[in-house]
Amino acid sequence: MSVDRFRFVSPGVFINEIDESQIPGPPALGAGPVIIGVAEKGPALVPVTVSTYKDFVDLFGAPQPGSTRNSDSWRNGNRANPMYGAYAAQAYLANAAPLTYVRLVGDQDPAATVAAGWEFPEISGGPATTTGGTYGLFIIGTGSVEPLGGAGEGMLAAVFYLTGTATTIGLSGALAGTTNHTAACAALIEPVSVGSNKEFKIRIEGPDQDTLETSFNFNPKSGRYIRKVFNTNPQLLNPAITADANKKNYFLGESYERSVVDFVQQLSAADDISRDNFDDTYGVILGLQSGSAKGSDFRRAYATPATPWIVGQDLGDNSGSFDINSSVEPLFRVHSREDVEYAQRNYKISFSDIKQSPNSNFNPYGTFSLLVRSIQDTDENPAILEQFDNLNLNPASSGFIGKRIGTRTYSWDTVNTKWDVDGQYDVRSKYIRIELSDLVEAGGQEAALLPFGFRGIPVHRGFNAVSGSTTLVNYDLYAGTPDTNCFSIFADGASGTVPNPVNEGEGGAVYFGGSSLIVTASLLTPSLPQRARADDGRLMRLTNAFFGLSTNQGSDTLLFDGSIRDLVTVLPEGLTSGRTILSPGFSLDDLCPATSGDHTSVAIHSGSDLGTYFNTILGDSDDISNLDPWRGTPSGGRRSGNSFTAVSASYTEVLDLGWDRFTVPLYGGFNGFDILERNPFNNTRALGGPDESTKTTAAFPMYYTLRKAIDSVSDVDQININMAAVPGITDIQVTDYLLAMAEDRKDVLAVVDLEGGFLPVTEGSATGPVSFNDRRGSSTDTVTGIDARDFNTSYGCTYYPWVQINDTAAATRVWVPPSTIAMGVLAASAARAELWFAPAGFNRGGLSRGSAGLNVINVIEKLTADQRDDLYEVNINPIASFPAEGIVVFGQKTLQATPSALDRINVRRLMIYLRKQITIIANGILFDPNTQITWNRFTNQVVPFLTSIKQRFGLSDFRVVLDESTTTADLIDRNIMYAKILLKPTRAIEFIALDFVITRTGVEF
Repeated sequence: MSVDRFRFVSPGVFINEIDESQIPGPPALGAGPVIIGVAEKGPALVPVTVSTYKDFVDLFGAPQPGSTRNSDSWRNGNRANPMYGAYAAQAYLANAAPLTYVRLVGDQDPAATVAAGWEFPEISGGPATTTGGTYGLFIIGTGSVEPLGGAGEGMLAAVFYLTGTATTIGLSGALAGTTNHTAACAALIEPVSVGSNKEFKIRIEGPDQDTLETSFNFNPKSGRYIRKVFNTNPQLLNPAITADANKKNYFLGESYERSVVDFVQQLSAADDISRDNFDDTYGVILGLQSGSAKGSDFRRAYATPATPWIVGQDLGDNSGSFDINSSVEPLFRVHSREDVEYAQRNYKISFSDIKQSPNSNFNPYGTFSLLVRSIQDTDENPAILEQFDNLNLNPASSGFIGKRIGTRTYSWDTVNTKWDVDGQYDVRSKYIRIELSDLVEAGGQEAALLPFGFRGIPVHRGFNAVSGSTTLVNYDLYAGTPDTNCFSIFADGASGTVPNPVNEGEGGAVYFGGSSLIVTASLLTPSLPQRARADDGRLMRLTNAFFGLSTNQGSDTLLFDGSIRDLVTVLPEGLTSGRTILSPGFSLDDLCPATSGDHTSVAIHSGSDLGTYFNTILGDSDDISNLDPWRGTPSGGRRSGNSFTAVSASYTEVLDLGWDRFTVPLYGGFNGFDILERNPFNNTRALGGPDESTKTTAAFPMYYTLRKAIDSVSDVDQININMAAVPGITDIQVTDYLLAMAEDRKDVLAVVDLEGGFLPVTEGSATGPVSFNDRRGSSTDTVTGIDARDFNTSYGCTYYPWVQINDTAAATRVWVPPSTIAMGVLAASAARAELWFAPAGFNRGGLSRGSAGLNVINVIEKLTADQRDDLYEVNINPIASFPAEGIVVFGQKTLQATPSALDRINVRRLMIYLRKQITIIANGILFDPNTQITWNRFTNQVVPFLTSIKQRFGLSDFRVVLDESTTTADLIDRNIMYAKILLKPTRAIEFIALDFVITRTGVEF
C-alpha cells in the first residue's frame, strides 16, 4: 500500500477538523467521489482529479443541458445529450473537493463481436436503384471549351449518408448536353443559376420522408448554403428518439467549401476565379464503396488525435528530389492530452521563433516555441491557449520539449484491468503531450535539427474518369492507381437509353447527353488548405504569417473555414495503404521569394527590400498542377531550386529573414460513439437492456466501456476516493457492478440510480419517442423494481425521484437523475457540519435555493407521506417537496437490508472516514519494531483522533485495545500487530414522537 496516495490533501472541511483537534501525525485524507460520465472534452477514460469547479471546466468543459438547437452535430459534435455526470461534478465541487472524474468515450472489448462507433448499410443495386450507403458529390470543371469536351478536373465537394431500403439520391437539373433530367443514377448535371450564386440541385427520395428537392451552394453567407438546406443531424435518422414528423433518411456529413473555392472554381474559368463563379462546372454523385471498404464504416474504438510528424530541415543535398513526406527526418508528434474529437475541432498547433543556435560550437541545439491555439483564430489575432517558449531537442537540457510539455500516456492492461503509465516525463500541459521519435528521445539526431515543417495527413486516393472506351470500367475511390482503376463517362446514345452498369454494387455509369464519349476528368479528394502567400489576409507585418495550415475560408477572407473540421476527421475503416495517400505536407525549406507576381524568378531579398513570400508547394494560383498530390511528388520550391534554403544552401537563410513559424493540425480523433444516438450510453439500446443472458461486453461496446471505467477506479492503492456514481445509468448489470466495486474496496459509498423512474427523451423506445407523461415513471414502479434485486449492502444508497434544475449558464431547465443532486447534498452536509452527520432533512438536505450546488426547482413526482413510507421501507431515500419548506432529501438509508448501525449513510460515511484516517496512522509505524513502544505510538495517535470524533458527535464512545491480549507472542513471531478498535457510532434522529397533553386548568406543572 503506497503512502504517496495520502498526500492528496483537499483544502476543504477535513483539514480544518484535524487542525482544530491538534492530532499529531499525518494530515487528513483528501478523498472525494469519483463520477463517471460524458463530458464536452478532456482525457478519455482515465481518472483525473480536480480541486475546483473552474479546474473541472477548464479540463472537461461546462455541463451541457442537451439541446437540438445546434443541429449540425456532425461537424460541431453532439450537444443534444444532457451531461448528468458534469452536473454532478458541479454540485459536489460547489461545496467540497477534491473530485475524480472519468470521462466516457466509446471503447470496445478486445474480443468484440460488435465494434464501437457506427456504420450505415452498404450500397445495394445499381446507381439507378441506389439504396442506402454513402455518396460523394463531385464537382467537375471542364474549362471554357463549349460544347463540352477535352479534359476536366473535379473535387469531392460533399458526402451524403443514406439509410433505408429504398432511399435514392441524385442531382436534378439539366443533363449536360441534352434535356432536363432528374438523376437517380450518376449523371453529369449542369448547375442552376439562382441570384448571384451558381448552384446545384439535389433530389432525395425515400419511404420515410417526403421527397426533398432543393438548390444549394457552397457560400457560407448564403441562405442556400449547403449546410443550411440539408439535414446535418444524424440523430434525426433514429426512429427510436425522433418523431415521424421530424424523421430523416439521410444526412449531410462532410462538405468541403474551401476546396470548392480554391480548386474547382479556379478550373471553371481562367478569367474569373471569384467565389460565385461556377461557369463550365458540372456535378455528379457517385457511390463511395469498394468491396469491403465502405465510406460509412466507422466501426472502431475511440482514438486520440495528433499532428502529423513534425520534421526537421533538409540538411542534405536533396534540393532536386526533396519530398517532405520522405526526405527529412521525423522529430516528434504532438498529441492531444488523451482527448478525442473535441481537440481536433477546436485546437491547432503552431511553432514560432524557430532559431538556430547562436554558437554551434558551444551549444549546437537551436530553440523554438510551441503554441496551442484556437482553431478559429487568425494569424492577425492569434488566440493562444497555452505557450511553451525556448524549447529545444536536447534531452539533457531543462528546455527539452519532452520534459517541458510531457510524454506520459496510458495503456490499458486488459489482464489486470488497470491503466499502465507509459513515457518518461509527466504531462505539464492542459491540452497536449509529446511523442518523441526514438532517435530524438535517445538524443541521437543531428543537433542542428529544428521543427521545420510537417508531413501530410492520410486522405483518400483520387481517381480518373477516362473516355475512349465503350465498356464501363469500374471506378474505385479507395484502391489502385489513377490510371488503372477508373470509370467512363458515357453518352446516353441515340436511342436515349442508359447503359447498364457493370458491378453495380460498387458504382455505376456516369453519363451525359450526346452520342459519343466526350469528357475525361480527374477526380480528387480534398487535402489540407495551406497559406500560399505571406500577404494573404491583413497582416501589418508579413513575417508574422504562419505558413502551413490555413483555417480561413479563403486567401481573401479572415472568416473561419468550418470545413477544416471535416478534413481532419478520421477516415473510414477498411482503407489500406493502397487506398490512401499522404496529402502535401509543409516545410520552411519550400519558401521562395516572389517578384512582380512571377513566383518562378528567384530573388533573395534582405532588409527593407523584403518582397512577398509564399509556399510554393501549393503552386501558383493559376496553375493547379501542383495541387494534385495524386500525380506524383509536388514540385515545391526546394525541389525546383527556387527556395531560400535551396539558393543559399543553408537552412538559416529563411530563419534570418524572419520566416520562422508555421501551423499544423491535429487529426484522426474519434469518440467511438454511435452518431445516431443523442445519448450513446442510453439504457434502452446501447447497454443491451435487462436480459443478462444476452448481454456481453463483446456484443455491447458501451456496456464494456462502463465496466472498464469502473475497473479503472477499483484499485484502492491507486485511486483515492470515498464515493462513486454513474449518473443517469439505471442498467441493472452496470449498477450492480458499481456496487460490487464499492464493496470490494470497502472504502466507497456508491450512489446508484434505479429503473422505474423518469425516462429521458434520449432513451426513446422501440416504437419511437414517448410523450412526457408516459415517461414520468412512478414511485410504485421504482419500488417494484428494487424489490426484485434483493439489495443488502451498506456500501450503496439510492434516491427518488428525478429533479429539475435551473441551469443559469445555459439559460434553460434540465431534468437530472437523483444521483446528480445527491452528490451535492453529501458535499454540502459535510461542509456545513461533519460528514458523519445525516445528509438529510431541512438543515442539511435542503435542495432549494442552490444549497446543494445546483438550483433545484421541481421534482418529477411530488410524493405523499404514504409514498415516502413505501420508498423508505425498501431503502430508497425520498426527495420530497413541501409547500413551505421547499424540496428536501428526506432519508438517509443505505441499501443494507439487515438492521444495524450501517444501514444509515451517516454511519457508513463515518466508518469509511475512520478506516482511511487510521490507515494513515498505521502506515506511519509499518515496518517498525513490533514492541510495546511502537504499540504506544499507535495508540497515542488513534485515541486523540477518536476522541476528537467523539467530541464532534461522530461517536458516542470508543475503546482501543492493543496489548499482549491482542498481539500475542504467536502474532509477533508472524510479524503481525493486531489491535481492536471498538466503536459506538452516534445515531441520527429520524423519528420524533411528541405527546401534547391537554390538562384541566387546576393542574399544576
